[in-house]
Amino acid sequence: MPPESTLDFRMLHSSDDWIRHLSALAGPGTAPDLDGMPPTVLREGDPDATLWRAACAAPGDPAILAADGLLASRPGDSLASSGGYAALEVWTECELGALHALARFARRHPAASRDARLAGLVAWHLEHTQPDNATNRPWALHVFLREGSPEARLYAETLLHNATASDARHEPLTRWILLDSVRELRALRVGPGAP
Repeated sequence: MPPESTLDFRMLHSSDDWIRHLSALAGPGTAPDLDGMPPTVLREGDPDATLWRAACAAPGDPAILAADGLLASRPGDSLASSGGYAALEVWTECELGALHALARFARRHPAASRDARLAGLVAWHLEHTQPDNATNRPWALHVFLREGSPEARLYAETLLHNATASDARHEPLTRWILLDSVRELRALRVGPGAP
C-alpha cells in the first residue's frame, strides 16, 4: 500500500481494507481503553456526553433513558442546537462525537428507534454539515463508511484526510477515535450487542 500521503481512497474497497488502513494510521503502541469514554473533556449536558454515557452503560442504567430522551427530543434534526456554541467547529465536533457514540449505543443496546435515529442523523449530516468543518478529528468515520452511499464514503474520506493532512492522527484523542472506528467496523461483522 502506498504511503498515506499518496493513498488513493478508491483502493479501499472493503471493511477489511479500511480496518487495515485505519490501524496503520493509528500506529503501533499500547491500545487505549476503548470500552470506556473517549479521552476528552465532555461538557455535562451536551449530546456527546449523554450518548457516550449510554454507549458505555450496562443494561438498565439510567444513562440509557437519558440518551433515548435526547434522541426523541430532536427528531429529524441535529442533536444539539448550534446556537449554544461559540464556533461552528466546536458544534461540529460535538455533533460528530455524539453520532460516533450513538453508533456504539445502538450496537450495544439494539432498538429499532435507535437504528432509525442513527440513519436519520447520518442523512441529516450528509445534507447539512461539511466534514471539513470538523476539528480534524475523524469522529463517526465508521458510521459514514457503514452507510455505504458514495456521498457518505466521500464524507468519511474527507474526515480521514483532514486528520492525516493536519497530522492530528498523532494526538491521543485522534488515535483513540481511529482505533475505536476499527473496533466498531470489526464489531459490525459480529452483529448487534457485541462488546
